[in-house]
Amino acid sequence: MHGLHRIRWRQLYFYSTYMWRLIALRHTQPLIYGIALTDRCNLACRGCRVSNTGRRDMTWDELIAAMQNAWARGYRELYFSGGEPMIWRDPAHTLADAINQAKRIGFFHVHIYTNGLLGLDTPADLIWVSMDGLPGIFDLRRGNHFHQVERTIRTVAHPKVAVIYVIDRNTAPGIEPFLSWVRESKFPVIGVMFYFHTPYYGRDELFLTAEERAPIIDHLLDCIRARLPVINSRAGLLALKSGDWPRRFPVASVVDVDGESVCCRAADAVCADCGYAACTEITEVRRLRPSALLGMMRYW
Repeated sequence: MHGLHRIRWRQLYFYSTYMWRLIALRHTQPLIYGIALTDRCNLACRGCRVSNTGRRDMTWDELIAAMQNAWARGYRELYFSGGEPMIWRDPAHTLADAINQAKRIGFFHVHIYTNGLLGLDTPADLIWVSMDGLPGIFDLRRGNHFHQVERTIRTVAHPKVAVIYVIDRNTAPGIEPFLSWVRESKFPVIGVMFYFHTPYYGRDELFLTAEERAPIIDHLLDCIRARLPVINSRAGLLALKSGDWPRRFPVASVVDVDGESVCCRAADAVCADCGYAACTEITEVRRLRPSALLGMMRYW
């Protein structure tokens, strides 16, 4: 118990001084580090261009070196992604080993992003599971796997699971029905974080322009007012709507076998069309927006 208290005080001290430097002194310092362990995935989702590219997986030694380097440079929050990170092996090590090693190094929280089809047996602090609507809508992006993912989440004993819902031209109509279902069926998640489809390799048929996104964001704001389980903050959504937020914000970085990128692995040309709402949440925390500060506490 005393050890746990020491850890919490250490985290509190870190964040107090970090926020002072970030907000008062305007010093942008590292915080969140992502590791794309593999590009391999057990799905072929419509609109995805970052999976099954043929690139090799990260090795265990590369992974350890990346985590140690990130920690030494000041990063304290870590997430694993892919592809599908649950697939990763090298050859005796699994994702669980990587998570446990990250905690031994000292990262405050470790998150994973997964499609949920390979189970949720993980020591991660928070699991983000991709679900883009109810059956029918979900199928248009990810295939006929909704009920399998639902069963996995309902039966897992993990205390903290959240949903990532990617909004594109096909999934946009399913937002409110899905949120209502999450609430009414007592789906055991902390809520739903909405992203917009971001075209890594040029705009495609799923892409929604800023003008098309705006009424959808207004609808999400209505859903928050109706107390539906939206994780996005009001401030984050308004920033996403206005476009008034910095791209390539160096608070976050991500690494894969080809090297490290600031913010995400996409080319700079994609930044104008970015729909990664987590970025606006971070920038609105820097602006001390109360809804963003309260929202981030839900999953950190």
